[in-house]
Amino acid sequence: MRNFSDTERKVLASGIELRYLPDEYLFRQGQKAEFVFYLQEGSLLLESKDGFVTIDKKGVFIGIEEAIESKKHIYSAMTSSYAQFLVFERKYFQQLIDEFDLAFSFFEFKKSEYNEFLLKVQQKYVTK
Repeated sequence: MRNFSDTERKVLASGIELRYLPDEYLFRQGQKAEFVFYLQEGSLLLESKDGFVTIDKKGVFIGIEEAIESKKHIYSAMTSSYAQFLVFERKYFQQLIDEFDLAFSFFEFKKSEYNEFLLKVQQKYVTK
């Protein structure tokens, strides 16, 4: 694993902190990905045609893949408890990639880390 601590510090310092109550939507399936959410506290549900997945791992970027690739969300995201996020506008997220040398590599790492986490969680639900 690369040491991204300096890049991570710079990126996270540029997010806007928002708090959400339980049962609030961050975005809905099919909506254009305009924001990326970095989970600092709390939990949320991701809902897709395959069911629900609970995310309660701090330090996860929600919607990162869709934002990087300018896609629409493939799931809906709704808070399941009080939650706190750092929020990044997609355009600004792209600017961070251009501005910091290791930002793209850092975001690719975080995207793959998140996708691995989702696969593990989804496999757990499939095997039950």
